[in-house]
Amino acid sequence: MRTAHTIETGASPLRVADEIEALGAAPARLERWRLPRIGYHPVVHAVRDSGGELIAAALTSGRPATSARKIVDLWWTEEFAAAAVLDAVVDDARRNGAVAIKWEIAGGASAPAFLSDRGFEAMRRPWAAVGTEQVDGYVLWLAASHHEEPGYYAQTTLFTCGAVAALMASEGTAGGGFHGDESDRELEIDFWRRASNYPACEPIGLAVAVHDHLAHTPVEVALDLDGPALLEGFTGFDRSFREELQADSLRQATARGIGVRRDRVTVSEIVTRVGNGERALLLIDEAPMHGEAGPHWILAHSVVGGSVVVEDPWISVDAGETWVDTHELPVRPDDLDDLVRWGPDGYRGVIFLPAVSGHG
Repeated sequence: MRTAHTIETGASPLRVADEIEALGAAPARLERWRLPRIGYHPVVHAVRDSGGELIAAALTSGRPATSARKIVDLWWTEEFAAAAVLDAVVDDARRNGAVAIKWEIAGGASAPAFLSDRGFEAMRRPWAAVGTEQVDGYVLWLAASHHEEPGYYAQTTLFTCGAVAALMASEGTAGGGFHGDESDRELEIDFWRRASNYPACEPIGLAVAVHDHLAHTPVEVALDLDGPALLEGFTGFDRSFREELQADSLRQATARGIGVRRDRVTVSEIVTRVGNGERALLLIDEAPMHGEAGPHWILAHSVVGGSVVVEDPWISVDAGETWVDTHELPVRPDDLDDLVRWGPDGYRGVIFLPAVSGHG
């Protein structure tokens, strides 16, 4: 029977964890509430009965510079209260301009009926996700979405993001992508070795590797930099041999007829071309998302509600992220403008790949 209740926002996750522990929550569940998520905007929505007793609570988080929220956990003693707190999460996400709300639940657990009633749909399982495969994911798009969901694979090293982004983009092509078996890591490392400038994958060298992997499908690289890329901090021999490798990559790109642009590609061009079905490998600075600078490659594959939907190979496991965070991740154009740049001069590296029939 429903009782009078109130909904509050902004309670401490630690305080709510203590409350649900007193009400019998399991240790594994409590770990989710007590894990520090500093920098990833943890927010608690809670429902209390007329006597102040907690009857439902949702913990959400979300990366900065993205337009998604994730329900880390939704705990309840009364199902009507769980539905009420879920509605509060959705309303709050809409007010704050989110394009997607995701819900992470323990793998194999039954999803409550009110989840599908509100339009949440199961997300495609990842090929591999560095130990976070044990959870299932659901998503509610808050804008019309008609794109095909791609597969997801998380990088297994600190330096193979370019290779992984390229292989995710290769799904459905003649070259092929990941398979979901033990051969995938070998594929990841082999692709990186072909594309690498040791250890990073610079745009032109990555474009050459992508071109060859896609059985000579036309690709285009935009890099508004005349000299070598991703060599900040290198000197002496460590720099010179990488410069030579990049010069060779440029020669290979020219020989293959790969278009190399030196103008600065605009975010509006990225949004338009990806929205029309092309895929784009984007060289980003991780600082807007994680608060720490670092070059990184992601894959842009769709546009929903004006946001570019990306696959990010990196999962911040220590901060409580899983593949549910990094798969199908929408990013607003203004945030993309801050992300897609690197180095003191903020140069921009983008590789455009043609649309795959049935994808995008």
